[in-house]
Parts: sequence; structure tokens; C-alpha cells
Amino acid sequence: MKKFFTVHTNRVMPRILDAAEKIIVTTIDYAQQSALKERLQAEPHKFIVIPLGVNAEVFRPRMRNRDLIERHRLHNKKVVLFVGGLDRAHYFKGVNYLIKAFQLIASNDVYRLLIVGDGNLRKSFESLAVSFGLERKIIFAGSVSDDWLPLYYNLADVFVLSSIDSSESFGIAALEAMSSGLPVVASDLPGVRSVVQKDVTGLLFKPRHVATLAKHLRFLLENPQVGNEFGVQGRLRVTKQFTWDLIGKQIHNLYTTIPL
Repeated sequence: MKKFFTVHTNRVMPRILDAAEKIIVTTIDYAQQSALKERLQAEPHKFIVIPLGVNAEVFRPRMRNRDLIERHRLHNKKVVLFVGGLDRAHYFKGVNYLIKAFQLIASNDVYRLLIVGDGNLRKSFESLAVSFGLERKIIFAGSVSDDWLPLYYNLADVFVLSSIDSSESFGIAALEAMSSGLPVVASDLPGVRSVVQKDVTGLLFKPRHVATLAKHLRFLLENPQVGNEFGVQGRLRVTKQFTWDLIGKQIHNLYTTIPL
């Protein structure tokens, strides 16, 4: 697989980029750190930013679902939510670092970490939780359907994106969380920091820095008024910049400017 991507990057992609009238990137921030860096410097006029989007009518603030509260025993609990793959391909999501960070704040019996997703690393993450004595406080919900996913966001007080490297190029889950009115704690990575505004819609931390991640989670759980304001600003940011309706119009407008 690595060889395939090397051939694609070195041989195929340059030809495609040479022929392109315009090159869409989701953020300039990430493009500047990617294989497009030299091309961006040489031909900046070709590049246009059109981000990924979210359905803000589906992912929206709403009351917690009582059935899910019962299922996961979340009555009167403060919930940190993670959404992502738990397989080797998504190891970059940093779930092991998240569990270690949660362990630092788990002495508060009200706190719960809810992990939504599945994969072949799930058992190792569950074992890590058990090694910390947190099998009751870290809940592995497994995969959930598209219909149920928005309701899981509504269970949370804080959303966390704990990715460890630039394999995380944007952070669509963070966008879904913001659309749902949640404050976000996210890794300070290219692309991600263009989505999550530091001290406006959430807090950023250095990737793999467990102590800072724990500190940010504790702060937002202990200061819900700050989290609520971040959530309001996040929702506003999504509705102004990241809905699929807005992004569809941007793509349509771009194509109308390209001569046949």
C-alpha cells in the first residue's frame, strides 16, 4: 500500500495537477504541510479553499435521548465523547493517549468517557482501560448507525479529537460536534486548527501531550459556562461556513468560472 501511494504521489499526481485548472483544498493550513507544498508556492492562483461540511439539520443541539442514557448508565454523568475508528488504519486517532489522559481525571466519579467506534484495536483499548481500573467509567459503545450517531453527540458535555499526527487532515467529527453545540478539545494539527478555533470554539493541545489534554478536559467539565459558550460559537461557525448547502454553492460557483 505504501508503495502504491509513493508511485501515485511521485508520478500520477503531478500530471493531474499540471492539467488542473483549479485545485480544491479543504484548508491552506494542511496544504502547506503536505505534498502540495511546493505546488502551492509555485502556483498559488490555482488553489481554492472549499472545506468539508456537515448537515447542520441532522447534527444539532437537542435533549439527551433517554434510551441511550439508560443503555450506557449516564444519569447525572458528565460525558467526554470520542467518535472514530478503532482499527489499525485509524491508530492515528490517539485513543490510547485519550484513555491515559482520562485516567488522570477519572477520580471524579461523575466523569465518563464514551467511545463510539469499532475495529481490531478495540480489545487492546478495552484492556488498557481495565489496567487503569476504568472499565466502569470508559464506555465502548461500538459502531452506531448514521441515524443514531447525532444522538450520541447530544449525550456529551465535551467532544475530544485526540489525533497524534497529520494523518488527521481536517477533523470531520469535530465539525459534527460543533454543529451539535459541543465544545471541542482537539490536537493542534494542520487542518484541525482551521476547523476548531482556539479559545473560541474549543481548546487545542500538543499531540500526544497527555497532561495538557487531561487539563483541558477537566477545565471544560468543571466550567460548563465556558463549554456552553464554546458550543454556541461552534454551532454559529458551522451554520455560517460549513453546511453542505453553502459548500455546494461554492463548488457550483467554482465550476462556472472554469472555461470549457
